[in-house]
Amino acid sequence: MSPVRSSGALACFGRGLRASLSKPYLAVSLWLIQLLLASVLILPVSNSLHDLLDDSPSASRMVANPDLGWWETLLRTHPDLLGNFPDLLTGLLTPEGVTSSKLSGLRGIGAAAVSLGLLAIVLHAFALGGIFGTLREPHGSLVTFGREGMRRFPAFLAFTLAALAAALLAYRWVWLETGLALNERMRELQSERQALAITLARVLLLAFVLSAIKLVADSVRAIWVARPDLPPVSRFFAGIAGALARPVRLFGVLLSAIVTILTLYAIWIVADPSAGGEARFALVPLILTQQVFVFLRSLIKVGYYAGISEALTRTPSPEYSYVAAPSSAAPVAPPAPDDEPPLENPAGAV
Repeated sequence: MSPVRSSGALACFGRGLRASLSKPYLAVSLWLIQLLLASVLILPVSNSLHDLLDDSPSASRMVANPDLGWWETLLRTHPDLLGNFPDLLTGLLTPEGVTSSKLSGLRGIGAAAVSLGLLAIVLHAFALGGIFGTLREPHGSLVTFGREGMRRFPAFLAFTLAALAAALLAYRWVWLETGLALNERMRELQSERQALAITLARVLLLAFVLSAIKLVADSVRAIWVARPDLPPVSRFFAGIAGALARPVRLFGVLLSAIVTILTLYAIWIVADPSAGGEARFALVPLILTQQVFVFLRSLIKVGYYAGISEALTRTPSPEYSYVAAPSSAAPVAPPAPDDEPPLENPAGAV
């Protein structure tokens, strides 16, 4: 009998991190996908900054330590470079929020970033299919990652699009509509602290709803891979039931991953690798250090998905694996031919 394992959120997340470290090629795959998406914007951004910084007397300093005031001047003098993308990001949590009509005004790098976001949705479905499928395999590789990603791509793409639609609806009804409903009441409040408290409560409610949507989608993905013996509709509802049955554990795994990633960012801020570099070659070790942190973040993400799988399922039994289970039953002798009569008095009988 196998020993009883702890089923707490931290224990599940810890086992997920161990699974991520045992299969680092999954984090490498995520890192390469992110690098692929970022490489599309590297050339236009670097060319624009190169032309602008060459005409500036503080070009060498700006490479390592960009100044916020310089960026504000750039946005004002070259609105075609980023379009209204910065305003779009800063306006997400404003009382007015961001509506779909504002996306039509995107230009330049901002419009390319939104287009890359749509491509990232497709790659996200493929990557999660490869991660969840490979985590269930006793022996996996990049070939397994690609095979499982393509095998589960249609279903996982549907789950990703459904989760995105649910998140957009949550943003509209939890944030935008409540902001419009409370607009007049916010002006009648006696102090600014009350307004900030109400806004903070709305932000926390939106974060809670978005987290619940993510956990339900990840639970459906985990059960979809772990129970191939069930019909597709049964797997889908079993994933939703698993999320509703273990909400505290799943939220604990998500919170553990968020705290770990925030700790990683805190280390980056405290270490401040970009401080003190004024020469152009200082940008090379800075980029390499950034990629190390991106890879560590990918390891944590894979650990989170493995932790979700641990929180919902156990180690798969042989009938759920691609590896054939060894037969433990004794071989059965073939039946006697019909034309051979049974022995009434075998040898040694009395």
